[in-house]
Amino acid sequence: MDLDIILEADLTPEQIQELSLLAEKYGFRGIWAQNYARARDAFMTMVPAALATKKIRIGVVIVSPYEMHPTKIANAVLTLNEYSDGRAMVVVGAGGEWPMVINVDYGKRITGTREALEIIKGSIGDHTLNYEGEVYHARGFASSWHHDTPPLIYDGASGPKMIKMAAGVADGIMMSDMQPEMMGERMQLIRASLAENDRTTDNFLISNFIAWHIKKDKKVSLEESRRELIIRGWLERDWLEPYVKPEEVDAILANKWPFLKAFRERHGNIEGVAKHVVDALAEGLSLAGDETDIDRHVERLQKFSELGFTEIALRIHDDPADSIRMIGDKVLPALQ
Repeated sequence: MDLDIILEADLTPEQIQELSLLAEKYGFRGIWAQNYARARDAFMTMVPAALATKKIRIGVVIVSPYEMHPTKIANAVLTLNEYSDGRAMVVVGAGGEWPMVINVDYGKRITGTREALEIIKGSIGDHTLNYEGEVYHARGFASSWHHDTPPLIYDGASGPKMIKMAAGVADGIMMSDMQPEMMGERMQLIRASLAENDRTTDNFLISNFIAWHIKKDKKVSLEESRRELIIRGWLERDWLEPYVKPEEVDAILANKWPFLKAFRERHGNIEGVAKHVVDALAEGLSLAGDETDIDRHVERLQKFSELGFTEIALRIHDDPADSIRMIGDKVLPALQ
């Protein structure tokens, strides 16, 4: 199983280039920029890294067709692919931050995402693409200027309907904050959906976005992990039930504001939520602690490999170079 790195969205193109070269030196499969509305353009920030590196894959996660027409996503990822000599990748999904910022009407999310993937995949080659869908249309679109190995096109899929759809269209899926104990039925669904489309896991990439918070100082690590809890699956029911009691799940679903407040104010104090609840979620939904905790977290990552994941994308936060070195020295060798 391979490892990727997902970077914080506030990094400059120069910082991303430097971190990409460091990750490439260690042998990570890929490095991703996050597509946030309150940050630089994710595709453009990856260009210096694409030009400077030679082997590591260069990606953007997550891009919604509700913020950017599928032909424009195709144009952007194919351009990045040209800069990187065929190493680009993108995660397409109906979620992300941008649709909320521009207050777009999602409409038919599964249909729209499927059509977006079909347009992006269908636009690669020497032909002219004409597409008439329920949600999206394309007329006379061509990318005949592109001659590199095609980029990898993932669907951002954690729910059953999106997973089932992606199995017939995408090169792979990237789930978000899933843990081994949440994967039993989902892996069965992936395999069954692939079989329905005459595909197997041999030619389908299965990835998962997981938060990495391990530091030399455990206190700093736990503070960071608590601070970021609101974005762990946006704390929906499926991400809560494995770790806290039913009445605690209901209380969080009724009021996520303390988690959002901590995230916005950049601290780990989740006001009004019991410490044991916060600790259980931080432990269950992220990789946190100090270097003495690495071995047990490696065991958790190995469970993903046993389940059939082809790669894991570790989302690093503060002090990214230190995190890349720690993962490269102590985790990557154990998984390869």
